[in-house]
Amino acid sequence: MHLDVKPSNVILSSPPRLIDLSIARTVADARRLASPAGTQRYMAPEQCERASFGLIGPPTDMWGLGVTLYETLTRSRPFPDAPAGAAGRDRYPQLDREPAPLPEGIPPQLAELVLRCLRRDPQERPAAAELAAVIEPIEASLPRPRIGRMRPTDR
Repeated sequence: MHLDVKPSNVILSSPPRLIDLSIARTVADARRLASPAGTQRYMAPEQCERASFGLIGPPTDMWGLGVTLYETLTRSRPFPDAPAGAAGRDRYPQLDREPAPLPEGIPPQLAELVLRCLRRDPQERPAAAELAAVIEPIEASLPRPRIGRMRPTDR
Protein backbone atom coordinates (compact mmCIF):
# COMPACT_ATOMS: atom_id res chain seq x y z
CA MET A 1 0.00 0.00 0.00
CA HIS A 2 1.36 3.42 -0.94
CA LEU A 3 -1.07 5.23 1.43
CA ASP A 4 -0.22 8.69 0.07
CA VAL A 5 -1.25 8.82 -3.59
CA LYS A 6 -1.49 12.50 -4.54
CA PRO A 7 -0.39 14.72 -7.44
CA SER A 8 3.03 15.54 -6.01
CA ASN A 9 3.78 11.80 -5.67
CA VAL A 10 2.95 10.99 -9.30
CA ILE A 11 5.70 11.37 -11.88
CA LEU A 12 4.38 11.51 -15.43
CA SER A 13 7.19 9.82 -17.26
CA SER A 14 7.18 6.76 -19.43
CA PRO A 15 5.89 4.81 -17.61
CA PRO A 16 4.23 6.99 -14.94
CA ARG A 17 5.44 6.24 -11.41
CA LEU A 18 4.57 6.75 -7.80
CA ILE A 19 7.33 8.22 -5.67
CA ASP A 20 7.79 8.85 -1.94
CA LEU A 21 7.27 5.48 -0.35
CA SER A 22 7.94 6.88 3.12
CA ILE A 23 4.65 5.63 4.61
CA ALA A 24 4.12 2.65 2.29
CA ARG A 25 3.17 -0.55 4.13
CA THR A 26 1.99 -4.04 3.41
CA VAL A 27 -1.77 -4.37 3.70
CA ALA A 28 -1.37 -6.23 7.00
CA ASP A 29 0.91 -3.53 8.44
CA ALA A 30 -1.35 -0.72 7.18
CA ARG A 31 -4.30 -2.30 8.98
CA ARG A 32 -2.28 -2.14 12.23
CA LEU A 33 -1.47 1.58 12.07
CA ALA A 34 -1.82 3.39 15.38
CA SER A 35 -3.11 6.64 13.84
CA PRO A 36 -4.20 8.04 10.47
CA ALA A 37 -1.38 8.15 7.92
CA GLY A 38 -1.29 10.09 4.67
CA THR A 39 -2.07 13.56 3.37
CA GLN A 40 -5.41 14.58 4.86
CA ARG A 41 -7.22 15.68 1.67
CA TYR A 42 -6.15 12.54 -0.26
CA MET A 43 -6.87 9.98 2.46
CA ALA A 44 -9.58 7.39 1.89
CA PRO A 45 -12.28 7.25 4.56
CA GLU A 46 -10.83 4.01 5.93
CA GLN A 47 -7.51 5.83 6.55
CA CYS A 48 -9.15 8.56 8.60
CA GLU A 49 -10.50 6.67 11.61
CA ARG A 50 -8.77 3.95 13.56
CA ALA A 51 -11.99 1.94 13.78
CA SER A 52 -11.90 1.58 9.96
CA PHE A 53 -8.23 0.65 9.55
CA GLY A 54 -9.26 -3.00 9.04
CA LEU A 55 -10.76 -1.96 5.68
CA ILE A 56 -7.44 -0.64 4.32
CA GLY A 57 -6.44 -2.45 1.15
CA PRO A 58 -5.78 -1.82 -2.56
CA PRO A 59 -8.99 0.24 -2.92
CA THR A 60 -7.49 2.71 -0.43
CA ASP A 61 -4.87 3.76 -2.97
CA MET A 62 -7.60 3.93 -5.65
CA TRP A 63 -9.24 6.66 -3.54
CA GLY A 64 -6.05 8.75 -3.59
CA LEU A 65 -5.78 8.20 -7.34
CA GLY A 66 -9.43 9.23 -7.72
CA VAL A 67 -8.81 12.50 -5.85
CA THR A 68 -5.69 13.06 -7.98
CA LEU A 69 -7.60 12.46 -11.22
CA TYR A 70 -10.48 14.66 -10.05
CA GLU A 71 -8.02 17.46 -9.33
CA THR A 72 -6.31 16.96 -12.69
CA LEU A 73 -9.62 17.17 -14.55
CA THR A 74 -11.11 20.12 -12.63
CA ARG A 75 -8.23 22.01 -11.02
CA SER A 76 -10.19 21.79 -7.79
CA ARG A 77 -10.65 19.26 -5.01
CA PRO A 78 -13.69 17.03 -4.65
CA PHE A 79 -14.11 17.89 -0.96
CA PRO A 80 -13.75 21.19 0.90
CA ASP A 81 -10.71 21.67 3.10
CA ALA A 82 -11.35 21.10 6.78
CA PRO A 83 -11.43 24.21 8.96
CA ALA A 84 -8.12 25.06 10.64
CA GLY A 85 -7.79 23.21 13.91
CA ALA A 86 -10.59 20.76 13.11
CA ALA A 87 -10.44 17.48 14.99
CA GLY A 88 -12.11 14.09 14.78
CA ARG A 89 -14.65 13.63 11.99
CA ASP A 90 -14.65 17.39 11.30
CA ARG A 91 -11.03 17.06 10.15
CA TYR A 92 -12.05 14.69 7.32
CA PRO A 93 -14.95 15.97 5.16
CA GLN A 94 -14.61 12.85 2.98
CA LEU A 95 -16.19 10.85 5.83
CA ASP A 96 -19.58 12.54 5.53
CA ARG A 97 -19.75 14.45 2.25
CA GLU A 98 -20.17 13.42 -1.35
CA PRO A 99 -17.65 14.73 -3.89
CA ALA A 100 -18.55 17.85 -5.82
CA PRO A 101 -19.95 16.98 -9.26
CA LEU A 102 -17.56 16.84 -12.18
CA PRO A 103 -18.09 19.50 -14.85
CA GLU A 104 -19.63 18.70 -18.23
CA GLY A 105 -17.22 17.92 -21.03
CA ILE A 106 -15.35 15.12 -19.27
CA PRO A 107 -15.82 11.83 -21.14
CA PRO A 108 -18.76 10.16 -19.34
CA GLN A 109 -17.00 6.82 -18.87
CA LEU A 110 -14.02 8.59 -17.27
CA ALA A 111 -16.22 10.80 -15.07
CA GLU A 112 -18.16 7.76 -13.82
CA LEU A 113 -14.95 5.89 -13.03
CA VAL A 114 -13.36 8.83 -11.17
CA LEU A 115 -16.49 9.21 -9.05
CA ARG A 116 -16.48 5.45 -8.36
CA CYS A 117 -12.93 5.86 -7.01
CA LEU A 118 -14.42 8.31 -4.49
CA ARG A 119 -17.08 6.02 -3.09
CA ARG A 120 -16.86 5.68 0.66
CA ASP A 121 -17.25 1.89 0.56
CA PRO A 122 -13.87 0.49 -0.58
CA GLN A 123 -15.58 -2.52 -2.20
CA GLU A 124 -17.42 -0.18 -4.59
CA ARG A 125 -14.20 1.36 -5.96
CA PRO A 126 -12.80 0.10 -9.28
CA ALA A 127 -9.71 -2.06 -9.49
CA ALA A 128 -6.58 -0.52 -10.99
CA ALA A 129 -6.93 -2.64 -14.16
CA GLU A 130 -10.47 -1.33 -14.72
CA LEU A 131 -9.29 2.26 -14.36
CA ALA A 132 -6.38 1.65 -16.74
CA ALA A 133 -8.70 0.11 -19.34
CA VAL A 134 -10.65 3.39 -19.48
CA ILE A 135 -7.76 5.84 -19.15
CA GLU A 136 -5.28 4.27 -21.59
CA PRO A 137 -7.42 4.71 -24.75
CA ILE A 138 -8.25 8.30 -23.74
CA GLU A 139 -4.57 9.04 -23.18
CA ALA A 140 -3.62 7.38 -26.47
CA SER A 141 -6.07 9.62 -28.36
CA LEU A 142 -4.53 12.85 -27.05
CA PRO A 143 -2.21 14.79 -29.35
CA ARG A 144 1.46 14.07 -28.75
CA PRO A 145 3.44 16.95 -27.27
CA ARG A 146 5.68 18.76 -29.71
CA ILE A 147 8.96 20.07 -28.54
CA GLY A 148 10.28 22.92 -30.65
CA ARG A 149 13.88 23.33 -31.59
CA MET A 150 15.66 25.88 -29.50
CA ARG A 151 17.77 28.27 -31.51
CA PRO A 152 20.22 30.73 -30.08
CA THR A 153 19.35 34.32 -30.79
CA ASP A 154 21.66 37.22 -31.36
CA ARG A 155 21.03 39.83 -28.71
